Order: sequence, then C-alpha cells, then structure tokens
Amino acid sequence: MSEAVVEFDHIYKKFARGERHNSLRDFIPAMARKLLPFGKRKDPVALKDQEFWAVSDVSFKLGKGESMGIIGPNGSGKSTTLKLLSGILRPERGKYHVRGRLSALIEVGAGFHPDLTGRENVYLNGSIMGMSRKEVAAKFNDIVEFAGVEEFIDTPVKRYSSGMAVRLGFAVSAFVEPDVMLVDEVLAVGDTEFRNRCMNHMNRMLRNGVTMILVSHNLNEVRNLCQNTLMLYKGQTLMQGPSQKVIEKYHHIVGERIKADQEKIAAADLKNKPATAVAMTHCELFDAAGELCEVFGSGDGMTVRMHYKANQRLEQPQLAADLVWASDDYLAASCSTPLEKVKLQPLTGVGYIDLKIASLLMEPNVYAWNIKLIDGATGQLVDTMPKTRFVLNEQVPVPGVFGLVHEWRQPAAAPTANPDAREQAA
Repeated sequence: MSEAVVEFDHIYKKFARGERHNSLRDFIPAMARKLLPFGKRKDPVALKDQEFWAVSDVSFKLGKGESMGIIGPNGSGKSTTLKLLSGILRPERGKYHVRGRLSALIEVGAGFHPDLTGRENVYLNGSIMGMSRKEVAAKFNDIVEFAGVEEFIDTPVKRYSSGMAVRLGFAVSAFVEPDVMLVDEVLAVGDTEFRNRCMNHMNRMLRNGVTMILVSHNLNEVRNLCQNTLMLYKGQTLMQGPSQKVIEKYHHIVGERIKADQEKIAAADLKNKPATAVAMTHCELFDAAGELCEVFGSGDGMTVRMHYKANQRLEQPQLAADLVWASDDYLAASCSTPLEKVKLQPLTGVGYIDLKIASLLMEPNVYAWNIKLIDGATGQLVDTMPKTRFVLNEQVPVPGVFGLVHEWRQPAAAPTANPDAREQAA
C-alpha cells in the first residue's frame, strides 16, 4: 500500500457512566479525588469506577482512494472512532493521523449554526474546511442544487427538518473536494432518492482518489461502497478484512443472537398467550436439506413451517406470510393463500402448513416472516405469529434489491446467403 492517508494506531478512548454532578456537595468530592494524591492510581489510563472503554486497542490504515466500512451493534464504538479521527475527541492512548483536507458528516446539522441561514452556513463551513470565499462561491450553486434546498437557502437552519439539514451537510462535505471523508449513519435520515444520489456521488469521489470511511447499519451500502470493513463490538475489533467476509461473519453472529432471542420469545409467548380456539404456536425455517436454519445464502431454497393448534375446527383457513426487512419492518414480499387462489384444508388438532420458497434471490440482509391466520368465512384475523427472523448472506450475487428467476434464449441464426450466389442471380 502507498503512504497511509489515515492512520489509527492502537487507540484507546474511555467514557464514564453517569458522570454528572448536580450539586456542589457531589462536585467537590469528585474534584478532590481527581486532584489529591490519594485519589490517583498508578496507571493514568486505568479504568476507574463507572468508566469503560468506548474504543479499546483499535488500529487500521487507509491509503489514497481506499474505502472502509465500520459495522457493529449500537454502542460498539463506531461513531466514537469517527469523532476521534475528526478531532472532536482525544484518545487516552495511541496515535492517529489524517493527511490532507478532512470532511466529516457525523451528526445531523453538525457544524451548522442554527441561527444562520443555509447560505451563511455553507460559506462558514467551507471556510472552516480551508476553502476561500471565492472557492465556495464557485461551488455554491452545485451544493444547493445537490441538497435540493434552493427554496430555503436563505432560511435559518433551525427551521430545517433533519432531512434538509443532512442534505445540506452532505452537499457541503462532498463538494469541498476533501482528501478524506467520514460519513456516519446520518444518511439514513434522507429519503431513498437522496441516499441513492449520495451513493453515486461517493462512488465518484472514490474514483477521484478520495479516502472514505463509512459507518452504517445498512450492510448493503457498506458492501457496495467499501473495499474493506472493520467490525467492532464493545469497543474492540472483532474482525477486519474484505467487506464480504466481514459482513458474513457479522451475519453469523447476528444469526446466533436471533436464534437465542427467538427461542426466548417463543417460550414467553407460549406461556403468556391466552387459550384460543385456533392458535399459531410457532414457526420453523428449514434449508434445502431439511435442516433447521437461521442463516441462508442468496439463491438457497427455504421451507417456512407454520405450526398450529386447533381446539375447534376452522373450516376455511387462510394464511398470509409477509417477508419484511427486519430492521424497519418494510415489506419486501408477501405470500397469501387467498390472493394466490390456494384453498387450504380445514384445521383440526395439531399440525403444520409448509410454504416452499424455491430460491431466495434477494439482497443479503436480515429478514423476518410475519404470519397471519385468517378465517376465510368471516375475513377476521384469527391469530398472528411473532416475527421469525433469519439472515441472508451473499452466495449468488444479487446486484439489486431482488433477483428474478429467468433464463436467456436466442433463436437459431438464419443461414447466411452466399454472396457469390446473390451476384450470379443478379
């Protein structure tokens, strides 16, 4: 690798839980413990009461034009890492260095003065990032057009919605021509059209040699944008390497947690669920080999087995199975017996119904099945099933949101006439 543009060398950063002094009685003893000799410990970076490592011995390097994603559950140290790189926070131990102009989009409206207008904040932020007024003026129209806030550019930023603030913040950060760009989860505030525009622009920046670090819970954004990924957990590095490998490992960890959580939830639901005439008791997911599974690969087949217990006969059962993105309950697909003109047999006693999925041709993500049992005679909802989650890893590449089962065909080519024969005929 060429000379490192970003270096993060064995960094430690600690915080304290509940370090708040609401009275002089609390404040004076706390200050005494810090200032007096008996209040100190031998190691100046040793953890004291109520302290914890937000970042613990984390290291990485990035060269010019390289991109890295940082993933992990909430509280794992992702945003703290970006704040350390941007100089908002200082580490207890370790060294970091960023070469060139740094642009950071870490919090909604970060760096904006709420009482200044959008126009004034563009010039102010450009100046902070080292641009002259002439340079900002040359890019001003592009910034405003990209952000889509032309109508409100002379309105104080405190009147902006969070989405408008992010639009303008990203536009300023992207158009100052940084050498290094840091982007936190704030892009999730924007709408789908704006996020796509941001992704396209960040791809152009990478092609132009900008070094980029992206913190996101959207693993598809990380996969598509970042060459390498760092996975953090409780401030420590769990894995670092090619994005696809790290994301698969993250999905595996999530799958194990999903399994434990679903077993716990199912046991609690079974215990607390009131007795009904017909109930959906639990749901199981099987792979193509007939094995219980929580982690699948794109392109794999799946069997969704929905168990029921009918204390009374249900003559006209109907089932709807909605597949949603587990993170936001957004509907990805739906399978419905009434819509598909499938007639189920009456439900009696204990049994199950299988839904066979031939191929999971969808983008890798965490999904969930939501099951509904309906009385076809009355149209009333009989029972619902708690979310049954599963992880989908990349096995067959699915460039878009979902894949289509398809085949390519080309008719046999017609025989080409002999040009000499045509000339003789003429």
